[in-house]
Amino acid sequence: MVDNAQLDRALSSVLAQITERPVISVILGSGLGDFAEEFVERKSISTSAIPHYPVSTVQGHEGTLVFGRIRSDGRTSLPVLVFKGRVHYYETVDLDAVVFPIHLAAALGVRYLLVTNAAGGVGRSLAAGDLMLINDFVNFTFLYPQVNTQQRRGNPFAQQEYREFLDEELQAIFRLAATEMGVVLREGVYCWLKGPTYETKAEVEMFRRLGVDALGMSTVPEILAANELGIRVAGISLISNLAAGMSAEKLSHEEVTETGKRVRLTFSRLLKEVLLRIKP
Repeated sequence: MVDNAQLDRALSSVLAQITERPVISVILGSGLGDFAEEFVERKSISTSAIPHYPVSTVQGHEGTLVFGRIRSDGRTSLPVLVFKGRVHYYETVDLDAVVFPIHLAAALGVRYLLVTNAAGGVGRSLAAGDLMLINDFVNFTFLYPQVNTQQRRGNPFAQQEYREFLDEELQAIFRLAATEMGVVLREGVYCWLKGPTYETKAEVEMFRRLGVDALGMSTVPEILAANELGIRVAGISLISNLAAGMSAEKLSHEEVTETGKRVRLTFSRLLKEVLLRIKP
């Protein structure tokens, strides 16, 4: 469970450096960090300067918080906080470290979370470079972040009730924006695995038969924590590669980053439009 005293110190540090609180937050996955450069009124804070903030050790996960707004064609978004990079469970074996940014976002007043990742494609209809709206997920780690009653914004016993973890209105915004922009947006089920190793061909085939479309090592704990904290969530995966056995290519983190660079323009256009369409 995230330590409230540590969270308070991190919050005080951030509040001392910004002029307005964010309403929307975006977590940028591998190879997608350049999106934060699209902001106006930009303020960047290194996570190394924030007390108790976890440090990422993975290539392509820069430790920076970027505050600002998106502006285009006379429209301006609500205040946004972008997390450039994330900490994965396999780096720390500490789920509290993984969801610490979500708790910080909630403490700052964030009400909407758009979470992105780079994932391996399992679904037969997916190709490297596709964007996939996450319409459901599988938690194959069987780990669940703990949020204490005082931190929850809604029902303290909500974990005992079935609910949709992914917000339908936010998903509808993604679908409509993609359609109107002519962006092909796939949809599918994302599966969270502990990592850090890639899956075997047999494991990939098992997940495909279970109905999984994309495999990754992040995102689900962030979705779970955000729900407990009353934040509305939508998620999108960049299919950065096809999982083992789905193509003849060998898997590497460099491939993930390179695919992100190749499709970042399309990704940025779509994400900008979605941010501009989210209303209070």
